[in-house]
Amino acid sequence: MDAATRKAKLEEIKTNQLNQAMTGIPLRYKGTTRTEIVWRIPLDYLIYNKYNGRIGSDVLSYEKQNGELNAELDSDREIIETFLYESKVDRNKTTMESLLKIGQQRYGIVTSDGIIVDGNRRAMLLNRLFHKHEEYGYSYAEVEKSQYFLAIILPDDAEEKDIQQLETIYQMGEDDKLDYNPIEKYLKCKELKHLGFTEKQIAEFMSEKESQIKQWLEILTLMEEYLQEYDYDGIYTRLEKTEGPFVDLENYLDSYSKRGANVRNVDWNYTDSDISDLKLVCFDYIRARYEGKEFRDIAKTGKEGSIFFFKDLWSDFLKQHQDNTPTDEETVDELRQRCPGEDLSFLLKQRDNEWVNQAKGHLKGNLNRFSRRLEDKRDANKPADLIERALSALRAVDCNQDSFTDDPHIEEMVKEINKITWEMKKKLERR
Repeated sequence: MDAATRKAKLEEIKTNQLNQAMTGIPLRYKGTTRTEIVWRIPLDYLIYNKYNGRIGSDVLSYEKQNGELNAELDSDREIIETFLYESKVDRNKTTMESLLKIGQQRYGIVTSDGIIVDGNRRAMLLNRLFHKHEEYGYSYAEVEKSQYFLAIILPDDAEEKDIQQLETIYQMGEDDKLDYNPIEKYLKCKELKHLGFTEKQIAEFMSEKESQIKQWLEILTLMEEYLQEYDYDGIYTRLEKTEGPFVDLENYLDSYSKRGANVRNVDWNYTDSDISDLKLVCFDYIRARYEGKEFRDIAKTGKEGSIFFFKDLWSDFLKQHQDNTPTDEETVDELRQRCPGEDLSFLLKQRDNEWVNQAKGHLKGNLNRFSRRLEDKRDANKPADLIERALSALRAVDCNQDSFTDDPHIEEMVKEINKITWEMKKKLERR
C-alpha cells in the first residue's frame, strides 16, 4: 500500500467515532501540548519506521551492505521485523504474551500517511500474533484484536524534525533506555544533530545532561574512525560489545590532547602523532575485545598512569606491536568478490575472528609483558617489593631447558642482571 492510499485510509478512520479507542490524550507537539485521540487502526494501513531508534544500527549497516530498504515491500518489511524482534528476544516474548492476554496497553504514534513513529516493536509483535497465530498455536478468535494498532495520528504538517523529536521523547525516555542496544543512543544523537537540533535540545528530548550528549557525539566520532580504519565504514553492527573501551579511550585521548592535570606525570613530551599512534594501538585491542584493567594499562590517565606515560615503555611497546601485529589477509572488497553470494555481515565477523585468532597471542603477550614493567615503574619507590618480584621470577627459571642455553638473548640479559646486581651490592657495602 503506497503513502497516498494509506493516508486516505487513515482519513476514513477518523470520520467514524467508533474507531476511537481513547480521547483527551496530551501530546507535546511543535512546542505546545495538544489534546489528541487514540484511534484503532488496522495494521495493514501502517508501515514501520525503518530508522527506528531501536534498530538504527542494524538498518544502517544492512543498507550500507545491501542497498536501501523499502518498508512498503513485503520482503523488506520482513527484514525490518526480524531486526525488531531480535533486538530484544526475551523482552519481546514477554510483551507478546501481554498483548495476547490483555491487549495493547500503551498507545503509539503514526504519521498522517501511516508511518509508525512510536510503537514499531508493539506493532511488529501484534503482526506476528495475527499473521502467525497458527504457528504459535493460537486460534483466530484469540488473536483477532491483534490486527489493530492503537495510535495517535499526527497532523499533515508533521515534518521530519517533528517526527524525530517525538520518536526520541517517547522511545528513548527514562523508562525505555535499558531496552535499547548501547550504540543506538549515539546514532540517534547524530541523526538529531544532522536535522538541526542543538545538543541542549537533544538532551531535553533524551532526559540527559547537555554535556552527556556532547560526549556521546564525540564517542561516536571515535567509533566511526575505528570502523573506517578496518574498512567497515557505516557498518555499525561491528561495534557490538565495544562501548566501554570506546568511552574510556575517548576520555584518555581528550586528556592527552588537552594536556590536563590528570596527565601531568607523563615523563615525555609526546606529540599529536604519538596520540594518533596510541589511538590505533587501542583500536587493535578493541577489535580483539579487550576491556577492563588490561585495556586501561595501555592508555589510562590519572595518578597511576599507564604504559603511554613512560617514553621508554611506550616506545618499546609500540615497536613490538607494529612489528608483530598481523594485517588482514583480505580487504572487504576482495571478500565481496570472492564470496558474492554470502551474507556480508557473516563474512565481516568471520574476517574479524580470523584476525583475532592470528593476533591474540601477540597482543596478550605484549600487553602482559609491559603491564609487568608498568607495575615496576609504579613501584620504583619500593625497592624491596621490586627485588622480591625479581628474585621470585629468577628462581622460577628452569636452566635445564634447551632454550635457556640456545637463546643468545638470554645470555645478554643474564650479563645485564649480573651487572645490575653487582652495582647494587657495591652500594649496599658502602652503607
